[in-house]
Amino acid sequence: MKKTLVIGAGGMIGRKLCAKLDGELILHDVVPFEGASVVSDLSVPGEAEKLIAQRPDTIFHLAAVVSGEAEADFEKGYRVNLD
Repeated sequence: MKKTLVIGAGGMIGRKLCAKLDGELILHDVVPFEGASVVSDLSVPGEAEKLIAQRPDTIFHLAAVVSGEAEADFEKGYRVNLD
C-alpha cells in the first residue's frame, strides 16, 4: 500500500489534497486538527527524521508561514519557511 506524508496537512490546501489521496496517509501539522497523525514543530531538530522514519513513498511539503503572519513575526517566518 502506498504511504503518503503530507506536511502542513491542517492548512487549506493540505486538507483539500488529503481528501483526494488514497492509501495510508501520515498527516503532519504544527497545530492539532481532526485526523492529524503527527503534531509537532518541524523546525525542531530531529522532528523531520521522525517523519522520514515512517518510510513514506511520497511527501507533499505544504507547511509555510505566509504574507502578513511572516511579516508580523519575521523570526517565525524565517524559521518555518527557510530553516
